[in-house]
Amino acid sequence: MPHPLRILQVYNRIPFPPRDGGVKAVWHTRQVFEDLGCEVKGFFLNPSRNWVDPSTLPETMRGHYGKEIVEIDSEIRILRALATLTARLPYHLLRFESSIAAKRLGHVIGSYRPDLVLLEGLPMAIYLEALRPYNCKIWYRSHNIESDIIQQKAASLSPWNPFKLWMQGEYRKMKAFERQTAGAVDAVLAISPHDLNQLQAMAPEHKETMLHLGYWPVIESPAEPHTKAKARVWHGERPLKLGFIGTMDWLPNQDAVQWLLHEWIPATESWPNRPEFHVAGRKAPAFFAQKRPAYFFHGEVEDAQGFMSSCDAMVFPLRMGSGLKIKVLEAMALGIPVISTAQGVQGMGLTPGEHYLHAENAEQFAQTVREVLDSPNLLPRLSEHALLKFRNNTEQLEQVAALNNLLRSSLSSGDKATTPKTKTSTA
Repeated sequence: MPHPLRILQVYNRIPFPPRDGGVKAVWHTRQVFEDLGCEVKGFFLNPSRNWVDPSTLPETMRGHYGKEIVEIDSEIRILRALATLTARLPYHLLRFESSIAAKRLGHVIGSYRPDLVLLEGLPMAIYLEALRPYNCKIWYRSHNIESDIIQQKAASLSPWNPFKLWMQGEYRKMKAFERQTAGAVDAVLAISPHDLNQLQAMAPEHKETMLHLGYWPVIESPAEPHTKAKARVWHGERPLKLGFIGTMDWLPNQDAVQWLLHEWIPATESWPNRPEFHVAGRKAPAFFAQKRPAYFFHGEVEDAQGFMSSCDAMVFPLRMGSGLKIKVLEAMALGIPVISTAQGVQGMGLTPGEHYLHAENAEQFAQTVREVLDSPNLLPRLSEHALLKFRNNTEQLEQVAALNNLLRSSLSSGDKATTPKTKTSTA
């Protein structure tokens, strides 16, 4: 009897705890493949900057799925970064390069014999050459258009900032490697339609093997919709509570909080009914915790859904990034209204004014919050529309069906990984 399709899921960190977007995307992809009847095994780096004690992993990760772990040093070092100025690959990716990991990865492929190796995120694509000798299909699961994030960060820097020139070099190398990867793998899974379009433009000859596979939040204990939780509708008896949550060592989130602190929050400082701003997230710079009027920093919270549910609305002043903003999706799935830039809801198919409130700068944000304060029914209406959007969404079934078709057609004639290929002599 044939075995289920075997998939080796490769990621540049241990996907635990499932708090930030990247880790949740990995768990979600694993679940999708398992629901399709596949067997999934993991191969994970354990980088020092996101180190996880393997002894703390749950039982679901200590067995077959999560036992292949390789420790690496991923600390950011200025001198090492400068030394990569002439390197072909960007320093952002070279931090995850390890000859030990490459050797171990080859050993795992040889012993596990996967039908498919799934590279989760661009950093693991630096191991493509190590995978070439093996008879296995290689897919790339894109979490973001990484070059976009680097380009946006470089553009935000002053022309006099010496770091800007280095970032521009990183962008050019990241873009070239991203294009190379899109054309070198057997299939690409993009997390949003916007990302899919960009990846198809990078490798148009491979458009037929590129798919959109999104993310659908799993809500453990759904909050009551705002239409039923009257205590959470602002009536003037207390400050409106606005929240933001995200991993703070990710550039787009850092930029969002700085923008919030320097422009969006000050836009409300003279109001007699000024709203409160609550920010949560791990690995935050020290100045995020400094005391400010109407601002509360919570640091890392154990229950992200509980934090979001305690807010009247979530604010996402994002102007960098690509992919999907998973915290935005989770907030809306909880029935929590969202105020966001267009960047924050990119790729979600949402309509401003119906599913979320749109603001692109501090002035528009202040005007939007004024509308909320003057219209008590606005937040409950947004909550209801957002919940209907997610509950009536048929895209998930369509995406999984397309993935299943690509999976079966891609592997129907593929060889199984066993031992490295050897060149046949022509002498």
